This record gives sequence, C-alpha cells and structure tokens, in this order.
Amino acid sequence: MKFLVAFSNFKGSLTNEEACTLACEELRRLGHTATALPLGDGGKGTFTYLKTSPPVQIKTHAITGAFGDPRTATSYWKLAASGKQEVYLESTDAIGYPPNNPEKRDPLGATSRGLGEWLLAIEKELHGMPCELFIGLGDSAISDAGRGMLEALGDGHFPKWKITVLCDVDNPLCGPQGSARVFSPQKGASAQQVEVIEKINVEFAQETERACGVKVAQMPRTGSAGGLAAALHAYVGAELVSGSEFVLKASEFEELLNEHDCLLVGEGKTDAQTLFGKVPWAAIQIAEKLGKKSILISGSLGEGHEKIKALGLVIKIACGRKPSPEVALLQGLSQALALLEEKYRQK
Repeated sequence: MKFLVAFSNFKGSLTNEEACTLACEELRRLGHTATALPLGDGGKGTFTYLKTSPPVQIKTHAITGAFGDPRTATSYWKLAASGKQEVYLESTDAIGYPPNNPEKRDPLGATSRGLGEWLLAIEKELHGMPCELFIGLGDSAISDAGRGMLEALGDGHFPKWKITVLCDVDNPLCGPQGSARVFSPQKGASAQQVEVIEKINVEFAQETERACGVKVAQMPRTGSAGGLAAALHAYVGAELVSGSEFVLKASEFEELLNEHDCLLVGEGKTDAQTLFGKVPWAAIQIAEKLGKKSILISGSLGEGHEKIKALGLVIKIACGRKPSPEVALLQGLSQALALLEEKYRQK
C-alpha cells in the first residue's frame, strides 16, 4: 500500500518530523510505500513543510520567553516571486513552555512580551523591505490576550505589513467556549484563576471595541494562544485563518493524498478539542472526501474522540509513551496495520 504519513507533534515526546520519519521507515521495512509530510496547525512544527521547498533561509533571534527565560526563536524567510519577503514564525518559540522546563505553569504570570520583541527584531532586520508575515499560534503557555506583546511593540503595530495568523483552534476570546474556560486549565489555572482570566478577557474585549471598533469577544479564532489572536487582529491588523486549512493547502496535501491509498495522522492527545480546527481532523475529512482510509495513532484518546467516525473508515489507536515514545508509536502502528488488514479481508 501507499501511505501518506502526516503526523502532528506528539507533545513532550516526538516532533512531527521525528514521528513521520519513524513511521515511514517502518512502513518501508514492511514493504509499503510511504511519504512523510509533517503537519501542524499553528503550534510547533507548523512550518516544517517549508524545508522541502527551498530556497528558504532559517534565521534566529534572541528574545525573552513567556516566563522571563532567555529563548532562541527560529523563523523561516522566503523570497516570493513578487519580490516581497515572506517570513514564517511559530509563536510558541516565544510564548510556549520553556524548552528546559516544559512542565512549568503560571497562567497569570506568563507573558506574550517575547513575541513583541521578536517582531521588532524582524522589522529591524528587514530594513524597510516589503514583507508578508505568517504567524502560527498554538502550544502557548500564556493567557494574557496579547497584552505583553502590545506593550513591547508600543505605538506603530506594523500597519505596513500584511500579517496572516494561523490559529490552531476556532474558539472565541470569551464565553463558555472561550480561551479562559477551555484552555487556561491546561496551562495550570485553578477554577478561581479561570474566572479571573475570563473577567480580564471580557474587559480587554470591551477596551478593544472602544479603542479599535472591533468586537473580538465572540469572534471565531480570537481565543487562540490565550487570546493573543484577538490582539493581533484588532491592534496589528492581522487576518485570522484556520491554521490547519492554511497548512493543508500550502503543502498541497490533497493533491499528495490523491496519489496514496491510506492516510496516517496523529498527535499527542486526540479528544473533543481536536474537532475545534486541529489538523488531524481536517486531514481526515479530506481523506473521507477522497474515499481514502485513515489511521489515527495518538498518544492517548480522550473524551470526544469517538465523534471522529468519518463513515467508519478511520482506525483509532492510543499508543501511549511506554516503554519509550518510539517503541510505543511502532507498536501502535503494528496494531493499526493489523486492523487495516482485517478490514480489507472483510470486504
């Protein structure tokens, strides 16, 4: 069979690139054809696909992280045919958890200031050159609705740039499905802190409407990255788009999948939030449209994963991390292939 292997990051264990490489090697060892296409929807690894479309320059900048820790932020620079510079950056380099302390949590103290520093550094390096900026939002540690970023930027806010923001979820800034109530608990917020953050977000939305004339409270995608999307849209003039849709189109995913028999996707945890715009679910929907089978291998399957049915063509496996992430993934793949073979026998 021909497999298109399009994993997202397995947070805390394997990057999307590592997971794709490992699965492809095993599939080829078993006699299958396998193509790797690491995917993301705004978080770490979102722009990995750019590495296959040179010439792309990789540049780094020293910035401050979400907890005041020093960070090295990496961006991809590509000169478009029009002569305009395109810059791609994954905001998690600035606002994600510290690489040397990924378990750190401080939902009220984490700041987006580092992203503002990063944007200023990029602006300085451009020397006035026309630029289109693409910012991936996801895997964030913050809940500050972009206040830190705005403070670092000061006045100006890059109106001369076209900015496209790739949002990893469709949730709004405020309300029951908003940033605070859905995502802040994952960032360590207690029930009391969630209500504090929600109140701050409501006030931010009110201030923003008065200052910019933009209603961000219930706007789709403004809750992405702790509300950072709301600030980027209202104050910086960024367009908010679905990260998964952007990446799937830019990487020519559908055309590539058409040349394969089966799709292999996965992430650290698949649950109800996966259906809020995450790339594995978006990819499965395209596979369903094309009549392709799909295999989803995730670290774990949480509440809501059962909604991913796609006409019964999806095989779902929870692989865990033991005895090691690599071995666990390969064991999950072996189990999935056995189920796939059984489905074929039944037809």
